[in-house]
Amino acid sequence: MYSKKVFQALYTIIFCVSVIGQAWSQSPAEIRGTVRASDGMPLPAVNVSIKGKSVGTVTDFDGNYTIRAQAGDFLVFSSLGFETVEKEVSGQSVLDVTLEEDVEQLSEVVVVGYGTQKKSDLTGAVSSLKAKDFNPGSNVSVDQMIQGRVSGVQVSQTSSEPGGGMSIRIRGASSVNAGNEPLYVIDGFPIDNSPMLAGGGAAGTAVNNNPRNPLNSLNPNDIESIEILKDASATAIYGSRGANGVILITTKRGSAQRISVNYDAYIGVQSVAKKMDLLSAGQYMHGINGISQDGGGTIIFTDEDREAIGNGVDWQDKIYRSAPVHSQNLSVSGGDDKTTFYTSFNYFDQQGIIDNSGIQKYIGRINLTRKLHDKIDFGINLTTSLVDDNNSVDGMSTNEDAGPIYTALLYDPTAPVYNDDGSFNQSSNLTINNPVSLIKGVSSKSKTNRTFGNVFFEYKITDALKTRLNFGSDRQTSRRDLYNSTLTFRGDAAGGIANISTLERSNVLLEYTVSYTRAFNENHSIDALGGVTYQKFNTRSFSGNITGFPSDDLGTDNLSLGDTNNDNLYSNHEENSLISYLGRINYQLYGKYLFTATLRADGSSRFGDNNKFGYFPSLALAWKLTEEEFVPEVFSNLKLRASWGQTGNQEISNYAALSTYESSTTAIINDGAVTSLRPSRIANPDLKWETTEQYNIGVDAGLWKGRLTGALDYFVKNTSDVLLNQPLPQSTGYSTILSNIGEVRNSGIEAQLSAVLVESDDFTWNTSVNFSRIRNKVTDLGEIGDIYTGSVANVGNTSILKEGHPAFSYYGYVVTGIFQENDDIAQSPQPNSQPGYPVFRDINGDGSITTADQTIIGDPYPDFTYGIHSSLNYKDFQLDVFFQGQHGGDLLNINVIESMYPGNFRRNRLAGQVLDRWTPENPSARWPSGVEPSSYGGGKVNTLVLQDATYFRLKNIQLSYTLRPEKIVDSARFYIAGQNLFTRTDYTGFDPEANSFGRSNARVDYSSYPLARTWMFGVNLSF
Repeated sequence: MYSKKVFQALYTIIFCVSVIGQAWSQSPAEIRGTVRASDGMPLPAVNVSIKGKSVGTVTDFDGNYTIRAQAGDFLVFSSLGFETVEKEVSGQSVLDVTLEEDVEQLSEVVVVGYGTQKKSDLTGAVSSLKAKDFNPGSNVSVDQMIQGRVSGVQVSQTSSEPGGGMSIRIRGASSVNAGNEPLYVIDGFPIDNSPMLAGGGAAGTAVNNNPRNPLNSLNPNDIESIEILKDASATAIYGSRGANGVILITTKRGSAQRISVNYDAYIGVQSVAKKMDLLSAGQYMHGINGISQDGGGTIIFTDEDREAIGNGVDWQDKIYRSAPVHSQNLSVSGGDDKTTFYTSFNYFDQQGIIDNSGIQKYIGRINLTRKLHDKIDFGINLTTSLVDDNNSVDGMSTNEDAGPIYTALLYDPTAPVYNDDGSFNQSSNLTINNPVSLIKGVSSKSKTNRTFGNVFFEYKITDALKTRLNFGSDRQTSRRDLYNSTLTFRGDAAGGIANISTLERSNVLLEYTVSYTRAFNENHSIDALGGVTYQKFNTRSFSGNITGFPSDDLGTDNLSLGDTNNDNLYSNHEENSLISYLGRINYQLYGKYLFTATLRADGSSRFGDNNKFGYFPSLALAWKLTEEEFVPEVFSNLKLRASWGQTGNQEISNYAALSTYESSTTAIINDGAVTSLRPSRIANPDLKWETTEQYNIGVDAGLWKGRLTGALDYFVKNTSDVLLNQPLPQSTGYSTILSNIGEVRNSGIEAQLSAVLVESDDFTWNTSVNFSRIRNKVTDLGEIGDIYTGSVANVGNTSILKEGHPAFSYYGYVVTGIFQENDDIAQSPQPNSQPGYPVFRDINGDGSITTADQTIIGDPYPDFTYGIHSSLNYKDFQLDVFFQGQHGGDLLNINVIESMYPGNFRRNRLAGQVLDRWTPENPSARWPSGVEPSSYGGGKVNTLVLQDATYFRLKNIQLSYTLRPEKIVDSARFYIAGQNLFTRTDYTGFDPEANSFGRSNARVDYSSYPLARTWMFGVNLSF
C-alpha cells in the first residue's frame, strides 16, 4: 500500500514537471540581435515579425532589434531593397542577420520631385544620401552634412564662424546677377532659402557681412535622406527654380511596429586650425627699422626700445580661444496600424573660437501621419526653432570700421593691450582699433524664430489613381541688435552707435496633384503626375540707427537716449508670387526601356508684362542593359541614361521689371522742407527668367551583386538670357536697364564609385570615391563688352566677365620679377621705379604700364574636386575616415594685399613678406622691398597676391563602439570624432574655401573667420 502511494506521488510530480517544462519551453523568450547589409553597415527600419502572427518590431538606427518569440517560431526580416530572410528560433537569445541586396529592387527607393521612384527606374541624374552617408560631427546645418559627399556638388563654407554662410554649386555657376544656389524642398515644401540677417547697418560697427545660413533652423538629426537632383530631367518639374539644381530633404517618420526612443549627445572642444604667420615683435621692430632705413629714414626702435618691449603681444592669441561645442537630441517615434509619429527636440550650443561669437539653437519637430479612412491619409510635418546668434566679428570693413580679425593681423605687436590705468591702449601710430577693445566694445546679437511645415491630405480614388492636397507655411521673424561702444574709435567719436534691425519673412504654399500608376501587363507600366501649385512670398524689414548716448550701459535697450536729431530710419516691404502647372509621365517597356517626359509652366510676378509665363520641358530615356542576355552575369546593374531639358532661374530682386523711385533733393515749400522723388530705374516689360538648357549622358553600373557600384555622367549646361545691366544712351535719363542678353556655359564630368573591399563575418571594409571636373565659360555678353566686378575697399575691382573666359576671372597685372640695382629702369615701362620694386608685364607693348596692361590672371574654379570615404567594421567597432579636397582654382588673398600695400607704415605684416623682402643683400627675394609701396605702379590685384587654393583635407574621422546591454537600453554607441584635423595646402590664408563675398561667384578672402579644429566625444542611446 505504501509503495503504491509513493509511486502515485512520484508519477504526479513527474507529470507536473513535464507539463511545466513543456509550458516553459513554449513561452516566449526575448530575442535580440543586429541586422546588417552585405557591406557590414547596420540597417535601420528593417521590419522584424513572427511568421503567421501579428507580432513585430523594427530595427533602430544602429540596426538593433528586440522581440519576444518561442522555439519553433520563424522570424521574418524584410526591408525595401533587400531580399527577405526567414530564421528559425531554436533556443538562442541572440540572432544576428545579414540581408543581401535585392537586385530586382536595386537597393532603394529614392525621393524625386512630387513623388518617389525605384532607383533602378531613374532616368535622370539623381544622387541619394541616407543617414549613414552624412558627415559626422558638429554639423550646424544640412549643407555641412553633405560637403564632399556627392560628385558634381561643390559645398563651400564661405565663413567658418558658427552659423556662418554656406554656398552650394550644383554643376557649376550659371548666373551673373541672379541666384546660383539650389532650391531646397523639405518634405515636399519648397522653402525660402534667402540668407538670414547678417551684420551691417550701424555705421562704424564691426560686424560680419557674410550672411547667416538659412538652414540653421533645421535639425540635422531629423533628416532621413537627402536627394540631389542634378540634370534637367530631374529638375524640370520645378521649372523656373530648377536651373541651379534641387535638394530634396526628407525627415524621419515613425514606425507602426513599436515605440522607439533615441538620445544622442556629444561634447567637444574647438581650437583654431591655422594661425597667420605674422611678424613677431622682434621681427617687426627689425623689419620696420630696415624698411625705414632703406627708404632714407631713421630707425624707429632703438636697442633700448627693443629690450624694453621684449616679446611684445601676439594679437591673434588675444582674440582666439578654445571653445566648447555640445549638442543634445531626443527623439521619440512609433505608432500603430493607423497612426505613426516622430517627434524630436534638439539643443545645440557652439561657441566661436574668437571671443564674442557663437550660436545657440533650440529646435523642435513633429511628424504625424494618420489614416482617416481606408482611402484618406492625413499628415503633418512641422518644425519650430529659436536661433540665438552672436556674430560681432569682422566682415570686409577697414580702418576704424574693421573688426577684431582684421585688426589682429595688422596691429602693432609692440603695443600693449592695456594702459597702466587698465583702459585699452589705442596706438597713436595707427587708425585701427585695439583688437581686444573690439571684442569687448562691439556687440551684435540676433534672434530668429522660424516655424515651417506642411499639412497634406491624400485621397485614393482607385488603386491606380490618387490625389493629394498640400498646404505649406514658413514664417520667420528676426531681430538683430548692434552696439558700438565708446571703447572703440568710431564709437567714442559718436558717443556710441546703436542699430536695431528686424526682418519678417513668410511664404505660403497651396498645391494640388493627381497621380496615376498602373501596370497594364508584364510588359507595360505607366506613372503619371499632374498638378497646380501657388506660392506667395512676403518680406518686411526695418532698421533704426542712432548715435550720441550718455552712457554705454543700456546698449540698444533705449534708443531714445541717443541724439534723436541724428537718427536714420529705413523700412521695406516686398511681395512676389508664383503660380505653376506641372505634369510628368514615366513609361516602362518590357521592364528595360524607360521614358520620362516633364513639362512645367511657371508664372512669376517678378518678370515683365510681356513674359509672365515660362515653359520648361524635359525628355529622358534609359536602357537597363542587365535585362539583356548579352550582358555578362557579373553585372548586377548596368543602365545607360540620356536626358535633355530646359529649366529656369527667377532668383532676382522683386520689382526689377518695374519703374522705381528714390528720394531726391529737398525743396522749401510754404516754409517747410519737402523731399522730392525721382525715377531710379526704367521699366523693362520684356524682362524674364534665365533659361538653362542641359544635356546629360550617364551610366550606372553594379558588379558582383553590388560589391562594386558606380555612376559616370557627362553634361553640358548652356544658360541663355542671362540677366545683365545693359548700358543706355544718356538721353534716356538712365544709365542701365536690366536685360536678358548674356550666355554662360558649364560642362563637365562627374563620377561616383563605391566598393566593398573586404567582407567577412567579423570584418568589413568599404570605401567610396567621388570626382568632379567642371568647366565654366562666358560665351556671350551681347554688346556690353567686358564687365568689371568684385569691388573691395582699398583695392577696387578684382574680377571680370569676358567672353571666352570663366565668369568672374581675376583681372589684374602680371608680376614678372623685381627690379635689381643694375637694371636699366629709366628705359623700362616703369621709369619711376626703384630697385626692389615689382616688375609688371607690358601686355600691350606700348612701353608704359597702364590699365591697358591688366589681363586675366586666374579664375576661382577648381580643376577638379573629390571626396574619399572609408568605413572599417570589426565586430562592434567602426572606424570612418573622410577626406575631401580640390585641385586648382585661385583665391585673391586681400590680407596679402593689405600686408604688401599697408595703409599705415606701422601696421604689422605677414612674416614672409618682410623676412624675404628685396634688399641689395637679398636680390633673389620673392617679395618687393616694402619701401614706398604706393609708388610701385601697376595695381594691387596682381599675380603676387593671387594664390593657388588647392587643398587636401582630413575632414572627418570617427571611431565608435556599440554595446548591446541586456536590460533597459537596446543599444549604446560611444564614439570619438575629429573634424578638420589636417589640411595640406600652399594657401597662406585661414581657409582656401573662404569667400568674404558670401554666396557670390566672385571670390576673395578678406579677414575670413578662421577654420576650427574640433575633437568630440558622443553617445547614441536607443531604447
